Amino acid sequence: MSALGGKASGGEGINPTGSVVGIIILIVSIAATYALGFSIIPLIGIIIGGALIGFGVHFVPVGGAPAAMGQAPGIATGVAMLAAGAGLAGLFGGAWAYETTGGDFLVAIVGGAVGGGLMMAITSLMVNATYVFAMGIPAASGKVDKDPITGDTFPEYKSQGTEGHGLPFISFFGGVIGGLIAGLGGTLIYIELLNVYSTGLPVIMQADAAAIQPLAVSLAGIFAIGFFLVNAVLAAYNITGTIEGPHDPKFKRVPRAIIGCAVASAFCGFISMLLLFNTGM
Repeated sequence: MSALGGKASGGEGINPTGSVVGIIILIVSIAATYALGFSIIPLIGIIIGGALIGFGVHFVPVGGAPAAMGQAPGIATGVAMLAAGAGLAGLFGGAWAYETTGGDFLVAIVGGAVGGGLMMAITSLMVNATYVFAMGIPAASGKVDKDPITGDTFPEYKSQGTEGHGLPFISFFGGVIGGLIAGLGGTLIYIELLNVYSTGLPVIMQADAAAIQPLAVSLAGIFAIGFFLVNAVLAAYNITGTIEGPHDPKFKRVPRAIIGCAVASAFCGFISMLLLFNTGM
């Protein structure tokens, strides 16, 4: 994981045994949800949202401690922390849009995506300003010799003994795309949970729906944040260290993360719906 003398390494393949076990867990979670009388549609939405979070995290440029020392490209923090920040910004934006529009699904998920992407765009911009004007280093990738989007070359700017430094445009672009995808996924999970709790809690608590709505919003928000952190940490373990963005060879590991996040989201979604077991939904 050191930035010194490291070589670009690709992603490992999918573990067949682990994937089969994970898919079995996913199917069992869906089947158990259906057997208990719940609609499986919200759970499917939660699974898709979790997979989107895992996919989006792999776009986010993370350099960790080496980036703080100008020895690797990316933002100087951990994968899970940065991904959670981007996703939660999107989640809050999507939740606000869903409430203010009276439950418009499309506007809400777009609002969540924009919130996550905007957070990453601002973060990446300020990080690059710090690198250039405070540390005096140019943006240079250690994984590719030329930026796939702008065509800028990197070898002549890369310092000897490093894996690169700064935040190249492809990393900036990847961060914004990752924020968009992760924010959309987090918002989708929140909306599905909110719909489940808004319908089920008044029944199980024998109370007016309007009176229970604040509780439904709170529970949906708490679980959605928890789900996002679970998926962000799973993606972080899959990345293992630093990643520059979609051009990094580690990006090839993303199918494994999607499977893992989908399975985790299925199980967590099933557990979250057990709160309403007595409603017979």
